[in-house]
Amino acid sequence: MRNILVGSRSFGNIVKIGEEILKRSGFTIRYVLPDERPLDEMRMKKIVMKVNPDVILCGAEPITGEVLRASQNLRMVIKHGSGVDNIDIPAATSLNIPVAYTPGKNTTAVADFTIALILNLLRGICPASHSTKEGGWYRFIGHDLGDMTIGIVGTGRVGQEVVKRLHGFGSKMLAYDVVPTSDLEHQYGVEYVGLDELLHSSDIVTLHVPLMDRTRGMIGKSELAKMKRSAYLLNLARGGLVDEKALYTHLKANGIAGAALDVYATEPPQNSPLLQLENVLATSHIAAYTYESMQRMDRACAETIIETFQKKISPNILNPETFDSFTP
Repeated sequence: MRNILVGSRSFGNIVKIGEEILKRSGFTIRYVLPDERPLDEMRMKKIVMKVNPDVILCGAEPITGEVLRASQNLRMVIKHGSGVDNIDIPAATSLNIPVAYTPGKNTTAVADFTIALILNLLRGICPASHSTKEGGWYRFIGHDLGDMTIGIVGTGRVGQEVVKRLHGFGSKMLAYDVVPTSDLEHQYGVEYVGLDELLHSSDIVTLHVPLMDRTRGMIGKSELAKMKRSAYLLNLARGGLVDEKALYTHLKANGIAGAALDVYATEPPQNSPLLQLENVLATSHIAAYTYESMQRMDRACAETIIETFQKKISPNILNPETFDSFTP
């Protein structure tokens, strides 16, 4: 019987389909306990040494070389989601451990949430609600989304879905990506420009790129200085994309109008000064959290694990070169 260690906070907690599929296939599941969190490398290593799992099904916790080597039985690592910046894939590959993920399962949820945050910023929905509940009766004057220029940084799966939704509002769309998508230009009128031009010309800048060496801290002091004072910044991708100290300084000085943040460099961001600013709309890394997306991700995780242990190469495997040495 194969043992799966689940570090993801959401797998099996919101919907049960993935858990049920795995148990029917003979896998046992051990969840990380609340008192074992937060999961830094040392804590994760201790848990892995104790459980000695065949599979680690992870969320955002660090899966480093030390963690990977802590289990003598480890056969596989799978991410409950699409971003794998927390997993040391080269180390896993050197240990012949397949690493998998579940891309595209939460795309629509994140794109919908992006539009929700943009509308929230432009119309002051949260402050208006708070004011009304406190007895106020004020007219919050906003902006029409269709009259705004939206800068989309990253036009992968999520970025493309954001484009489709914005097209319905009639917004002008600028985009920046190292690999432009011609269909977006032809079908939706997206104009690809350099990052500097996008920052300078956009009323809303929304980030949808993965976290890697070349994107880490891509929005810092100099980039923020290029934005309009009336502009807003959204980050629903990864906290490490933004220099949070520079963002705090810029927002406090009203260098830009505000920001909407769903992700942070450290999560939860309990001591972040950004949370004290009135011009910051903060949510708790929930963009992907719908029942439908959780069902898709949980099912994808379970099916990918089962396929792998049946020696079937799933397209969700990121290092298929490990498969020749994989032992179910």
